[in-house]
Amino acid sequence: MSAPDTRTQARTLGGSTGLRDRWASHPFVLVDLPEWDVRGVWQDEHACVLSVAAPVPLGEGSVPDDGAHHQRVGLWGMGSPEATANLLARVAQDGGLGEHVVSAGLPRGTLTVLGDRCEDLPAILRDPERERSVSTWDFFATREAPAAQPGEDRVEALTGPSVAAEVRACLDVANPLAETSPEDPLVRWWGWRDTQGVLRGVVGARQAAPGAPWSLGSIATDPAWRGHGIAAATTAVVTRAGLAESDWVTLGMYADNDAARRVYTRLGYAVVQEFESRR
Repeated sequence: MSAPDTRTQARTLGGSTGLRDRWASHPFVLVDLPEWDVRGVWQDEHACVLSVAAPVPLGEGSVPDDGAHHQRVGLWGMGSPEATANLLARVAQDGGLGEHVVSAGLPRGTLTVLGDRCEDLPAILRDPERERSVSTWDFFATREAPAAQPGEDRVEALTGPSVAAEVRACLDVANPLAETSPEDPLVRWWGWRDTQGVLRGVVGARQAAPGAPWSLGSIATDPAWRGHGIAAATTAVVTRAGLAESDWVTLGMYADNDAARRVYTRLGYAVVQEFESRR
């Protein structure tokens, strides 16, 4: 059975936000747009910036003030850093970004291009003291099923009531800081078992809406079992499963993870956007 055509989904999503086809069909947008509460869209042929609601829980002395806490937003950008910086500067000068930007994920290099040239930018985009808060990461995507990998016979879809606990136990050893949660009901899990039936590697796959691209996360291998091809085997199996349900399978990776980059590139993944994030 062929995967659903995401062009239809892109037209639907784009139509609800005003996104041009160029950006509505971008795999990064397709992954998350079904769950975003989009407050603003600015775009041209070379860049696109979305303002997305970023609600925060009340606490730490904050007090509701005419819903002001609901006005907090995060910015997501795609395209070239130069074009994104120019777009942000124009929007900021017009007062379009507002005063409550609490996070930003932008094409890598955008903050450098922006520099201090626009005093109307939100503080999170111009405060030099925030330099050390910038993280760099790459967004990968593929539309091609990877070749079979050694060890795939040990990979299985994880089901049943004990999945969350078993995955959590594996992640506690393999990657305690993994962001994809075993408790997320939208995530399915696959694992690689040793001959004793113990999970030595896992991959989570999240799908925000039917037909949306799968987003892989918490791709982790027990440190004592690294070098056995576990990440390649699990990722290959899950990638093929995802391409049976959507045109794209995606994943994010910190930019300095060279070992993971080699694995994903070998499986056919390519970087479709380099990001820098600030909170």
